[in-house]
Amino acid sequence: MNNTGVNTRPIFLSGKVMFDDGTQPNPEIRIERVCGGSPRLEAHTDSKGRFSFQLGQNSIVDTDAEDDTTNGTGRPNGQFNAPSDGINTQSNNRMDPLWNCELRASYPGYRSDVVNLAERRSLDDPELGTIVLHRLANVQGSTISLTTALAPRHAQKDYEKGVQLEEKGKLDEAEKHFEQATAAYPKYAIAWFALGEIERRQGKSAEARKAYESAIAADHKYVSPYDQLALLSAREGKWQDAADFSKQVIQLNPVEFPGAFWCNAIANYNLKRPDEAEASTKELLKLDSVHRYPEAESMLAQILLDKRNYPDAATHLRAYLALVPNAKNADELKQILAKLDQTGAESKKNPGLIAPKQ
Repeated sequence: MNNTGVNTRPIFLSGKVMFDDGTQPNPEIRIERVCGGSPRLEAHTDSKGRFSFQLGQNSIVDTDAEDDTTNGTGRPNGQFNAPSDGINTQSNNRMDPLWNCELRASYPGYRSDVVNLAERRSLDDPELGTIVLHRLANVQGSTISLTTALAPRHAQKDYEKGVQLEEKGKLDEAEKHFEQATAAYPKYAIAWFALGEIERRQGKSAEARKAYESAIAADHKYVSPYDQLALLSAREGKWQDAADFSKQVIQLNPVEFPGAFWCNAIANYNLKRPDEAEASTKELLKLDSVHRYPEAESMLAQILLDKRNYPDAATHLRAYLALVPNAKNADELKQILAKLDQTGAESKKNPGLIAPKQ
């Protein structure tokens, strides 16, 4: 077997957690590794907010952890296309413990920065730096399902086994254990969601949709299944469903699911609702401080171009090219930008000016 690129030596990681509102750190802050949406507790911080651990020493799936899909909630895969399914296509080596993984802190009422672990190797500097926890406000829904703690132990064991099998790529076996978990405890929202994720990855869209809907029925404030239903609808071109589900995500939790704004913008753009698409895109740009959705700048430029707002369209097109200088259509966009710069000042004098086409 060729294990090129696989981490075989022990991997040590360390860092610090800080609250953005000045709250003093405490030993109750959890450090979690999230792979493919499944969380595992790795360590806790000390009284000064520091943490240090060897990856994988804590091998127990933590069913009390948040079931977060923010790494799979629709990072765009191209201008004006439906969001991607969030599966890491750069590496498909299930032997790598960091495959499709992120590290985050977890503390009630706060959203964590995340550290991408997929490219890390055993000889890298173990120091990750500072992870910031951001206080949440005006949030009704959560990435935590309140029904999890009530699951009977045998249902939890099936869920845990399903997660372990999924990580090994044994999707059929994992699916059976998630089905057993939900049969034993029909209100087990995170197990329904995990079942939906397995079925989505197997191309069973109809079954996945039913599983996500069952997760919502079990816990209507559990946001992750709404988010995946929005993405699934977008990929299938069901734009009204995509708009409705993404709107529900935004209403429940506008902070932890920025991808919902992207999905909502795409859906409304395809539904010929430019004002709604523009509003969602602008909200996304406010949230996206690390520029995970550069295509939002391109979309907003197109919307403004359609509205003949040439100066603002040029501003956002320029921002997109700065973020993605090697875009496939960069040369074409640069030509459009040059024409916008040339004609922007004249557009007020000549309302009949024809916008350049992409």
